[in-house]
Amino acid sequence: MRLGLVMIVLLLIACGESKEVPKDVIPQEKMQLILWDMILADRYSNQFLIKDTAKLDLKLETFKLYDEVFQVHQIDKERFVKSYKFYLSRPDLLKAMFDTLSVRANKEKETLYKPTPSTPAPKPQ
Repeated sequence: MRLGLVMIVLLLIACGESKEVPKDVIPQEKMQLILWDMILADRYSNQFLIKDTAKLDLKLETFKLYDEVFQVHQIDKERFVKSYKFYLSRPDLLKAMFDTLSVRANKEKETLYKPTPSTPAPKPQ
């Protein structure tokens, strides 16, 4: 009976996932910033660079943009990939990051499409 109870307690402790991130993994807050910049790089690539596909290798140019993101955040591709794989293995942390990114995107969208004071709002018909 005691052995069964001990096994259950050990199992619960082992299954309880910590919010801590290993030291060699990019912290959540910084990872969110990096992912945001990578999303912007993708958006730029898909909206503007795609128009020059006759002259450019779109995939190569997109990877160049990613390299710029890595330089801005002072990380390398290997650390990013390792960190991203860690977060993929932790859906609870990944979901929290993407939820935060989604909220940020919605706020930016509202700001971008908010009428300016000099522009009158459309009149209902």
